[in-house]
Amino acid sequence: MKMYIFLIILALITTGCIPKYVDQDKKRTIVKAPKVSIPSQPETIIQAKPTTQIIEQEQIVSEVIEEQKKSTSYKVTMKTKKFAFSDTGFLVKYENSMHLNVLAMGKSVLDMKIKKDEDDICVGSLCNTKHGFNQSFLVGSYPDGFIENVLQRKPIFGGRGLTKTSKGFVQKIICNTYGIKYQVTNKSVYFKDKKGNILIKLKEIN
Repeated sequence: MKMYIFLIILALITTGCIPKYVDQDKKRTIVKAPKVSIPSQPETIIQAKPTTQIIEQEQIVSEVIEEQKKSTSYKVTMKTKKFAFSDTGFLVKYENSMHLNVLAMGKSVLDMKIKKDEDDICVGSLCNTKHGFNQSFLVGSYPDGFIENVLQRKPIFGGRGLTKTSKGFVQKIICNTYGIKYQVTNKSVYFKDKKGNILIKLKEIN
């Protein structure tokens, strides 16, 4: 009986009727995930400023510094229609402008800016024409460039009544309108108009 069963099993194996057990893990298909290319981030390139640009910037700074010709300290005395003081001031002369700043107890009592090539004078935040400045602060009939010439120690009124001295010059203009004495030396400026009641004095502080 055992022999009979063995022969039946053998016959079935040889005819392929008994299923073969195959290790499923060996037949499993391994699917590889496709490679995904991640775009690289663009590199941040820091470009140095060209040498020529640096040189140009240095030249501009140098020109601004050279533009300021001279800063001089004065004892400034002024008596006009709008103000009267006698305090320390600083006059800075540039190529195309001037700036006079007078201080009293650490506070500015006069902040005047004059543009040489333009018809413009500013006192603080108030700007006016040069003729308008004369009308408001001095005498309206003064020449437009009057205060500019005084601060630069130049002759006024076109050099009228001028006499040269060893240290500068003196101008005297006496008429129905003016009673002017204007004296300039290498260290000081003195202007007085008796009829206009104007006094301007600048004495350089060593």
